Order: sequence, then structure tokens, then C-alpha cells
Amino acid sequence: MDKLIVQQALEMALRAGADQARVVLTESSLNTYSLLDGELERLQHSLSSSLYFQLYVDGRYGTFSTNRMEPGDFDKYLREAVESTRLLAPDPCRTLPPKELYFEGEAADLQQDDPAYDNIAPEAKRELLEKLGTEIDRSDKRIISVANEYEDYRERCLTIDSQGFCGETSGTLFSLSTECSVKGKGDVRPQNFWYDSTMFFDTLPLGCGKIALERTLGMLGAKKIRSGKYHVILDRTVASKVVSPIFTALSGGAIQQKNSFLLDSIGKNLLGEKLTITDTPHLPGLMGSRWFDSEGLATKEQDIIRAGAPQAYFLTTYFANKLEMAPTVESVSVPNLEPFGATSAEEMMANIGRGILITGFNGGNTNGATGDFSFGIEGYLFENGKISHPIKEMNMTGNILSLWHNVTNIGTDYRECSRWRIPSISFENVDLSGM
Repeated sequence: MDKLIVQQALEMALRAGADQARVVLTESSLNTYSLLDGELERLQHSLSSSLYFQLYVDGRYGTFSTNRMEPGDFDKYLREAVESTRLLAPDPCRTLPPKELYFEGEAADLQQDDPAYDNIAPEAKRELLEKLGTEIDRSDKRIISVANEYEDYRERCLTIDSQGFCGETSGTLFSLSTECSVKGKGDVRPQNFWYDSTMFFDTLPLGCGKIALERTLGMLGAKKIRSGKYHVILDRTVASKVVSPIFTALSGGAIQQKNSFLLDSIGKNLLGEKLTITDTPHLPGLMGSRWFDSEGLATKEQDIIRAGAPQAYFLTTYFANKLEMAPTVESVSVPNLEPFGATSAEEMMANIGRGILITGFNGGNTNGATGDFSFGIEGYLFENGKISHPIKEMNMTGNILSLWHNVTNIGTDYRECSRWRIPSISFENVDLSGM
């Protein structure tokens, strides 16, 4: 990346009148190949680069961006940006972070970037996609359509600021996906998908087509079941639905605006003793690993939840200043749930006997202030530890805090292609409404 142009842009921003500034250069590349029913439907290649400016001027704060990269283009642009910032209302909470919280030292390789990215032949990508297309036997008359897609993406980011921080990141992502639709009874047309992704091309697995078709055919014959309290298993593909509200409730914005069901919760057991979540941001080869956040704040391994009690908020400098607290990091990096009980959804079903396996959510929401939730669900009734039939037209309701007091298993079967290591999770006494 062109560090010289970023440094020049920072110097120009300060000369134009900014008291402090942060400049971020991003460069990205995207390639997509799509097949619909075996025929090439879409071929996309895009490159982009942008400079982002965060300007602190006379107690005011403004953000600006441009994709013009010649130093001669910056001078007038930044002078006008500074003058525009002076028109904004003062906000003393907008500052750069305390310098002592920056990441410093040599950053060991966290293995986020495939060095072969630029040398992978388009023919190799197309061949991989065509192999994926052969996984489904199109002689099955129930199949309406099959869409397969290959995508790769690289993003590089260089951040510097007027306090001396300089940090560079680079990451690649490769993915394959299949989406199927099939004929059901009457006008019913079930549709489902599967995907896999890795950070390195040569580790990208096939198999999406077979799994996507199995998941789609598994939706045929869905039935309504009676409302009541059920033992529920959230499949590893959807379990983050009841974890992400916790992270949102611990964010600085939610805390400062008093729109959080975890307000003033540090050290208090509000989520039941069985829930422990640790952030592990420095594990090589895992999506989400990082040495610093977008402000340059150093990440660290830490407990987010310990035995049901929150241990830390996610505070950017802005919200930390608002709350008169010390900044932490902007968000979770690689959360790990401490496992107990059965290790997979299959093992949970065998142990529980009868209940609902949830494999998808259809809309719904969580109230950030109270933790109350209502989600439309799809999945299966299981009996004697085995899938009985798919279910339809059901809602799952409750409260995030009380739900976690009823957790009965946290597995170890998280998907490697996710930035969050969230496995299958089971809960008892969950309210489901149906018939």
C-alpha cells in the first residue's frame, strides 16, 4: 500500500487547520462467478480504493472520503473539509484515543491473508464452481432451480493518525455457496442454501451443493404443532441469534443511550452461571483475529461474560468520553463460548429425546432495552432423539436474560467459516407459539 500518500494526506489535513486527524486508506478487490442451473449467469470483477479522513477541528468532528489519490487533489479538498467541519456543533467527546492504549510493537502474522491471491487463475475459480455444480443430481423432478456462486475478496487497510499510530491489516476471503428451490405440495416452494468460506483458496471445501439440497428437501411436509414450552436446540448455523443481543447490549452506544438490558451490569450475574464467553483475538488463522481495532486500540484476550456476569463493555473513545470511562475496543473479535454437556446438535437430540431443532429464523426482533424477543422460526420436531418432521408457522418468544438461565448444553461444533465461534446450544422451557 502507498504509505507515502497517506502520510502526505495527514500532513495536508493538519496544515489545513485540523487539530488532530486520522487518515485511512482502503484497497479492495472482489471477484464473483455465478451459475444458474448450470449456465453462467454473472461474472463480476471490481477494484476500489478510498481515502477516509476523520478531522478534529476546534472541538468539532467531521468525516470525509475520496477516491482521488493524487496528492495534488488533496489540498483544496482538505481546506474545504476543515472549513465545513468548523460549521458543525462542538462535541468535546470527539477525540483521538489515549496514546497509551494503542497497539505497539511488532505484529506477528495472524494468517488472515492468502499470499497467492493475485496469482490464482480465473480458470481455477471457474473449475471449482463447475465441480460444485455437479454435486446435485438434476434428475430429481422436485428441483426447480439451483444457483451456485464462487466469490473471493481481499481488503487491505492502512490507518495513521496525528498521534503517531500506524497500523496495517490485510485479509482475504474465499467462499462457495449453493441455493436450491424445490416443488412442494400445492404452491409451496421451499428454498434453502448452504455456504462455506475460508481465508485460503486451497482450503476451500466442496460439498455445499449436497448439503443445500438436503436442507431444502428437508423442508418438505412441514406441519404446525401446538404452542407450549419446548426443549429447543439452536443449530450452530443460527445460534448467534441469541448471543449477538448480548454484545449489542454491552456496546458503548447502547450503554450511553440507556438502551441496554445490561446497563450497570459489570460483575452482576444476570445471565445464569452456565454462560462464559471469552474473546480470543490473537489466534492465528481464525477469522476475526486482529491486533487492534479501527481506532488503533490494542485488543487482548479477555472475559466478556464469566459465569453469567458481564466483565467489560465495548467502548470506542467517543462513548468512553461520554460515559467518563476508559476506552476498551469497539467490538468483540473472536468470541468463544465455554462448552458443557453434549457437544453437537445430534448428541443433544439423543440426550433430550423430544424437542425442536431450530435451523432458521424468519424475521423478528429483540428489544434492546428489556431483552424481550420474538422470532419466527423454522426447523424440525425431533422425537426419541431423531428428526420427526419439519415445522412451520411458529414463533419463539421470551427474554434474553431468562433464556440463558435455562441453557442446558453449549456444544463445540462451531463452524470454522464464521468469525464468531458459536456452537449449537440447547435451552429448556422455551415458549413456542404455533397452533
